[in-house]
Amino acid sequence: MRGCTGNLKRRVASGDLLITGCVMDARSGSVVEMYHQYGYDVMMIDREHSLLSSETILEHIRLARALEFPVMVRVSDHSYAEINRTLDQAPDGIFVPRIRTRAEAERVVAMMKHPPHGIRGLGGYTCPAAKFTGWPHVSEQVAFNDKNLVVGIQIETAEALANLDDILSVPGLDVAVVGNDDLSLGMGIVGQLDHPRYISAVESVIAACRRHGVMPGIACGDPARLRFWADRGMRFFWSASDVTLIFDAAQRQITSLRKALA
Repeated sequence: MRGCTGNLKRRVASGDLLITGCVMDARSGSVVEMYHQYGYDVMMIDREHSLLSSETILEHIRLARALEFPVMVRVSDHSYAEINRTLDQAPDGIFVPRIRTRAEAERVVAMMKHPPHGIRGLGGYTCPAAKFTGWPHVSEQVAFNDKNLVVGIQIETAEALANLDDILSVPGLDVAVVGNDDLSLGMGIVGQLDHPRYISAVESVIAACRRHGVMPGIACGDPARLRFWADRGMRFFWSASDVTLIFDAAQRQITSLRKALA
């Protein structure tokens, strides 16, 4: 059973429009089945703003792998330990939050690749990235993963906006996702996603991604807003989270039940 298959990397390279369902809270594998069954393109498991354990994340990745469903992990930071141990669980790639400078982006890419192209350590035949993939030789595992893992970063600070071309021109980056909350907070217009300055800032991210061959993305679950940004060039959308879907469905149901009983 392979981990990273290369399918997500090919879709990113082709510029496909990709809709992502995020796992923030669910410990049960039913959330993986839900996103897969209803046709989401990718699942993203969050470690930055959740308390999901490493064991839960591994089981979600394992089920996604069995379903041949692309899965990425948003890591909690860009330390070597966090990135390496996450990659060893065999996702299709990772997202790294709060990238501010070219040096940080270069280090992320280096940590995603083994020597001589990077600094990633090798678990050999022991970790899930190797154990469950059946590689004829470990050298093939290394070459395949170095080529096919999706490297994603987040643009979500005023400093990152000032360094867009320096950051996005780093070789090896695949996707750059705008983090609405932090970016608007850093711009002094927190939550004002229709503010002209905010829209202009996001458009500058899209333009820089085009210049450097990186897929632009944004967190966006509202259909009208998704259409707005798709028309302007966004291709990768974080469009759902498990806990939000549950709360929204519960609110709709209790409202309709109370109305029926009124």
